[in-house]
Amino acid sequence: MAVRIVTDSTADLPPMLAQQINVSVVPLSVIFGGEVYREGVEISHDLFYEKLVRSRELPTTSAPSVGDFLSVYEQLLGETDQIVSIHVSSKLSATYNNACQAAQMLAERARIEVIDSRVISVGMTFVTVAAARAARGGASIEEIRELVERTIPRVRIYFVLDTLEYLRRGGRIGRARAFLGAVLRVKPLLSLRDGEVHPEERVRTHAHALERIAQIATSFPRVQEIAVAYSTNPQDAENLRHRLAEAMPHVNIWVARLGPVIGTHAGPRVLGIGLLEGE
Repeated sequence: MAVRIVTDSTADLPPMLAQQINVSVVPLSVIFGGEVYREGVEISHDLFYEKLVRSRELPTTSAPSVGDFLSVYEQLLGETDQIVSIHVSSKLSATYNNACQAAQMLAERARIEVIDSRVISVGMTFVTVAAARAARGGASIEEIRELVERTIPRVRIYFVLDTLEYLRRGGRIGRARAFLGAVLRVKPLLSLRDGEVHPEERVRTHAHALERIAQIATSFPRVQEIAVAYSTNPQDAENLRHRLAEAMPHVNIWVARLGPVIGTHAGPRVLGIGLLEGE
């Protein structure tokens, strides 16, 4: 039986791509007051960001329940008894832990390898797509797990926020707390390392922030792939993609939009990059 791949909606995997590579996506939820929306299912990106900017009260987010994972896993058991389930950093969400509980409950019926990606968004896309391609090529569950564990350390994520306020209020600020109180007129440049947010630099202007991200991207000697990610500023993303394409013509570069769950914690006008280094 072929191995099936599962991820969650914070991978920001476009639905068409998920369908093409046969990946099941378990949605997280965003909550505005008493209204609960499953990411990628019940609220569009445009509607979410419109509500985010206009809402007086910040939304919250919720991980998929153990029951949500059981539902997805049991559906897949009709065609396989081997599943690799790749999820957002366990330091940022309860998603991984809930997936582990569901996998344990089905241990007598299937082998389900649950993996903490230690990254998020386009970083998860790199990992999930690699796993899915291996599965479609007939790789064993052991081979896929080994591939995933080799791929994760090759992922680099950097991003610039318009403000730290969303990250602070959402409780995901991590080590970037060191920037609080000193960023009134600067743009925080952050990274995701060891599964949590780390402060990198304080840059003075939006233009300088874009400059620094481009410099960082081109500083890595063996870049295999780059994803430019944005929340509400598509022109910034396209400008950065164009600049990187000119500087790195042999690198695959694509643009992705950050979904509602990440947008809840990062806010509007976010721009970031995910890099996959070559082996």
